[in-house]
Amino acid sequence: MSIPMTCPIQKKDALFYVLYGANIENITGMIEECVLNIADEYTQEGVKDALQLMRPSPGDSLNKLRAKFFLLLNEDEKMRKQLGNVKSTLMVSLCPRKAELFYDSLCDELIPTWIKDEKIPLEAFIDSLRASYLVC
Repeated sequence: MSIPMTCPIQKKDALFYVLYGANIENITGMIEECVLNIADEYTQEGVKDALQLMRPSPGDSLNKLRAKFFLLLNEDEKMRKQLGNVKSTLMVSLCPRKAELFYDSLCDELIPTWIKDEKIPLEAFIDSLRASYLVC
């Protein structure tokens, strides 16, 4: 006997999957794409050297990969546009208003606060990203 679903399963956007999912391969691929996008936009040698440090490493935890992604996303306009125009059966595009609010929070509040206070652990930074995502 099958039990009818009262609510259909709703698709989520890519940021939801980065923040709450556990697909390391997907996040790693998005990080690599951000690195390439930023390297194409900023061709100075120092930028390329810095971007190498942001690439995924074998020992990176899931939260470290999440942090790398959002630090890169803050600079990667091409990835932000891509997240707003997803063509997938698994996820939806990020709502433009939610995207605007979240990206403003990321740039103006979340990253600067975390960078300025080295006592804030990585997990607290990820929690602040999740909280901002939920309220935007």
